Amino acid sequence: MGCRHRATVLLVLAVVATPIVATAQPGYVDYTSWSDWARLRVGVRAGLASSYDRTGGNSDYSQYEWPEGLIRDDGVVCTVKTLAGPGVVHRFWMPHKTADQSFVVRMYFDGEVTPRIDTTSDVLLDGSFGYFTAPLVTTCAGGQVSYEPIPFAGALRIETVNKLLPASGWSPNRHYYQYTYSLYPVSTDLTSYDGTLTPEQQSERAAVAALFDNAGQHPGGSSPGAVVVTTPAGPVPAGGSIVLADVTGPGLVRRINVRMDAATDDELDGLRLAVTYDDGAAAAIDVSVANFFGAGHLRASYAGLPLGTDSPDGFYCYWPMPFRQRVRVSLVNSTGSPVAIDSAVVEYEPGPVATDMCYLHASAYTHVCQAAEVYHPIISVTGRGHYAGNLLYVEQDAWSFAMLEGDEVITVDGTETLYGTGLEDAYNGGYYYNWTALMLDEPEGPRPESAIRPLHGILYVHHEDGVEYARADQFRWYIADRVGFSSSIEVKVENRYAQVGSVWTSVGFWYQQPPVPADTDGDGDLDLSDFAALQRCFGESSPACTGLFDLDGSGLVDLPDYEDFSEGFTGPWE
Repeated sequence: MGCRHRATVLLVLAVVATPIVATAQPGYVDYTSWSDWARLRVGVRAGLASSYDRTGGNSDYSQYEWPEGLIRDDGVVCTVKTLAGPGVVHRFWMPHKTADQSFVVRMYFDGEVTPRIDTTSDVLLDGSFGYFTAPLVTTCAGGQVSYEPIPFAGALRIETVNKLLPASGWSPNRHYYQYTYSLYPVSTDLTSYDGTLTPEQQSERAAVAALFDNAGQHPGGSSPGAVVVTTPAGPVPAGGSIVLADVTGPGLVRRINVRMDAATDDELDGLRLAVTYDDGAAAAIDVSVANFFGAGHLRASYAGLPLGTDSPDGFYCYWPMPFRQRVRVSLVNSTGSPVAIDSAVVEYEPGPVATDMCYLHASAYTHVCQAAEVYHPIISVTGRGHYAGNLLYVEQDAWSFAMLEGDEVITVDGTETLYGTGLEDAYNGGYYYNWTALMLDEPEGPRPESAIRPLHGILYVHHEDGVEYARADQFRWYIADRVGFSSSIEVKVENRYAQVGSVWTSVGFWYQQPPVPADTDGDGDLDLSDFAALQRCFGESSPACTGLFDLDGSGLVDLPDYEDFSEGFTGPWE
């Protein structure tokens, strides 16, 4: 960059710095702002406070931030987690059996010496604590979970009291727990939890409750301006494909439906859903209908918030799917025989797409567990975006659920960030989905074959006495608690406790920002019009600005971004 160009940049630095202004308050709105599920959240860091074994072993209980190590003594006051805000606790989970042991739950806000939350696990997680009630608080398949957002403006300290553990053997006093949280930029204007909701928050909470209660209906409601492309009944030729929609952008796909009422498992496995954006060389989604939707193979018909199989139009995907130049949605038949569909629908909204909107991706992976393996990989991605969840299908020829002992591990930008306590725990279940340490008062009862909630569930569980076979199919979605990444993300689950030969199939879902140059006027080059927009964004950390001009991924539009911009500038400066 020449001296004159750098001088211009430095002059801009001196005159255009603007204060950072926070916008929407996170919490309930993260669910109800449906299209924003695809929006990049710059500067937001996800985390998980859990009881995982810090030594790497399998004693994933009664372990805390302080004191360190496995705590066996009764009455020890323990710090679960200390967080510097602003932030929000999105999720609090325990096994049902654990929660019923009445573990202390105390939360201290903003350096206060008196806890604003001072209750027990059984009260909070059975829906008896304040406004923490169903459907945001629920019991499912041996687990209990609260999705009530708990905001904190400055700091949060979570405290509990340990219970006596024997020197060996199982005990119901094993303290398993998970708190999922997000930390926001310091400019975010958050009001700490005080036990009450403002009228606006009451309205927001009611909207989320309605969303959860009506899972299976479109989370974004109807759209008068949407275009519906319908494919009638007919065959997808052997080794061939049919195009469900081929749309020139920009726009937003609102839903994809595929109806196959009489399909066999082989047909559901052999027919793939493929989605390509902007004439990309490879499909961003290329997954079998069975695995993408969680369909067939004795799995329960279900209605999740963004994805399910139970609707009048058949299987549905309600994830928002922005595209800028073009989107192509196809069904590809990888079998040697025609596969019939009853109908298919692609609904989209034409219109501009902001540069901080990301593209939906989904990737499937199947492998057979080998000796000395430690992990089954779900996704490993470079770029910038956020992780949105997965479906996981596991089976083995053994009369054992030990395959569920593995922990989920998420590494963000090279740092191990979220470490879980067991496979079923990651899907909000507990104790092998209530097949051991039975809780008879569960909604689906003990040993359920399926249990469905809007954000998580088990689609099929099999464990028959004396039969050398075990299976668990499950899903969980991360929406308010989505896991952002600036350069890379890796999601994996331990399979070290599974039998050699066990079969693991996963479908990971994530949003990723495509390469978007700072070409604000769409004329194909970087000129003074684009530079003027860059000036207006200097010092900003808002998604609208960072999505355009945060070229170094720092979360702020600053001098390095000006320098990177100048390298591609086509001029003239005058």
